[in-house]
Amino acid sequence: MNTIALPQSLLKRLDKYSESSKRSVSAFVKQVVQERLDYEDWKAQKIAAGLDDIAAGRLISHQELTQKMHEKIKATAENVSKKAN
Repeated sequence: MNTIALPQSLLKRLDKYSESSKRSVSAFVKQVVQERLDYEDWKAQKIAAGLDDIAAGRLISHQELTQKMHEKIKATAENVSKKAN
């Protein structure tokens, strides 16, 4: 088994949340670490995909993005207006 040293303030918070979730501190820590590592994996994949897009030239300018956003906002507002009437 591996061990880590944690400040008392974190240990108190772990106790609090593990009790409220009705799980052991160990089970709670395993879940939190697993969720964080899953997030880090997801984030690394998204960053790599973004860098691949840049390398392949799949980009749009700030002006194009702003225009697309304004068009989407306008279309959404029009749809909301139609539904309200």
